Amino acid sequence: MTHGRYAVDMDTGSVGEIVGRHAGSVFLRPPGGGREWAVAPHRLRPPTELERRRAEIYGTPVGGER
Repeated sequence: MTHGRYAVDMDTGSVGEIVGRHAGSVFLRPPGGGREWAVAPHRLRPPTELERRRAEIYGTPVGGER
């Protein structure tokens, strides 16, 4: 799983965007922003198509230019 991609934290079921790696952990941020959290790499899985689409929608700004 690479930086800028989405992943699912299997411990919480939360989808997050991969924003970094440090000291054996992968850091995720909720789609659309928010507080990052750390997950062990073996506790991540790729999102389903539906989870990925929802994350992309939540991460899209409304009413502004990109």
